[in-house]
Amino acid sequence: MLGFGNKDIPDKIVKLGLKKWYSALSEPDKVKLKRYLDAADASSVSAFIVSVFAAATEDHNYKFVADLSETLGEFKISDIERFDINDAAIIGVYNTEDYPRCIKLCESGLELLGKKDVFDHVMAKSTNGKIPDQIYCRNYLLNIVVGIYFDYDEGDKLLLRFQDMGLITPEDVEYRRNSIKTFRLQRTFDNVFNLKEKEE
Repeated sequence: MLGFGNKDIPDKIVKLGLKKWYSALSEPDKVKLKRYLDAADASSVSAFIVSVFAAATEDHNYKFVADLSETLGEFKISDIERFDINDAAIIGVYNTEDYPRCIKLCESGLELLGKKDVFDHVMAKSTNGKIPDQIYCRNYLLNIVVGIYFDYDEGDKLLLRFQDMGLITPEDVEYRRNSIKTFRLQRTFDNVFNLKEKEE
């Protein structure tokens, strides 16, 4: 039987040189990690963490992703690997509704994207020369600013910022600006309608 105490560390963890990290995890997190261990990609530390995050997110185990992502600060990894791990954590943190922390992750990802090697790494995932759809630090920052905080002016500023960074095309900026306008008008209409209902 596979044990999960400090004296019985899973082989994948040992091979990746993560014994110290694993030993510092809480017992509940070790048990949760066991659920995803067999299918985890052990080709590198970053691939391992990203694959665990992906499996846990698909399993709707968002709190585990959020908790585990807080334990990775001392990993000696490249900027590209750090970006991949950071981006993989964003959906989990977002779904715990810890929006301030999710914004911090998004801003960290955008800061890393300012580095040419990280930017080129992300753009290499594009198909047909298009900017990739799944850049979570970009997508979820806009989701929170517009969809959670209803800060439409800041949403417009973000779109221009993303355009300047090469993360969105001018055409997509206009499309998304129009979408924000529609969302804003619909929400205003809904609020007026609800107010009228209360008055009646």
